[in-house]
Amino acid sequence: MHKPNQPLLSVVVPFHNSSKTIEACIESLLASAPEPESLELIFVDNNSADESRNLVNRFSSVTLLDEPTPGAYPARNRGVEAARAPIIAFTDADCTVDSAWCQVILERMKNPELGILIGAVHFPSSASLPMHLLGGWENAKAHWIADHARAQQRIAYCNNMAVRSSLFQSLGPFRNWRRAGDSEFAQRVALRRPEMTLAFDSRLCVVHHEFTRLRQRVLRLRRYQDTNQQIEGFEELSAFQRAAVLGQWLSDRKQG
Repeated sequence: MHKPNQPLLSVVVPFHNSSKTIEACIESLLASAPEPESLELIFVDNNSADESRNLVNRFSSVTLLDEPTPGAYPARNRGVEAARAPIIAFTDADCTVDSAWCQVILERMKNPELGILIGAVHFPSSASLPMHLLGGWENAKAHWIADHARAQQRIAYCNNMAVRSSLFQSLGPFRNWRRAGDSEFAQRVALRRPEMTLAFDSRLCVVHHEFTRLRQRVLRLRRYQDTNQQIEGFEELSAFQRAAVLGQWLSDRKQG
């Protein structure tokens, strides 16, 4: 239940030496808020040695926290502890969000059965054509998994994700892993709170500015695939399911 003077949405963003992109990230989040008082921005400094912290301090509406334990998940957990809203969203300091980002989250989360919402991740206009094609495939895969996959195949990604805060209260924080803590949390929700659903919404968009070339992204995806194996019971999609994802991708491209 929403309380007076409580924000509707808390956004948690970890950062480490992100001075090149962090101002654009903050500005995009502020521009996406339906009303300033509805949004709580929490940026968590994870041992930055550049100007990132000073840049965040320029924005009086942003809460700045510190997390000395190295890693994005400990930093996110620090932000979750401080968040006051019933819905907690996540993105990264090298991402910018669409102007409707906050509104889409608040609209979709009116459904009390929706536990986790994920959306589309795009790449900057300077990225290569193969990068954009791969991004389309990744989005189609996330869309198909949200609609059809078994609990053991669920994925999530903290660069574009919203979670009902009550799930952290009942299931605990992200695992302090190097990667895959978001997918592990999504699987934990699916197995222990099966009444709470996972959804994908293509209107929930971010641009991930880190990647512009295919090789960069493929190497990162291989690491994700390797680290997903530390999730107990995790299952990759079968060849048949990947064919279904291809159908989803072609459908999304036709509609887009």
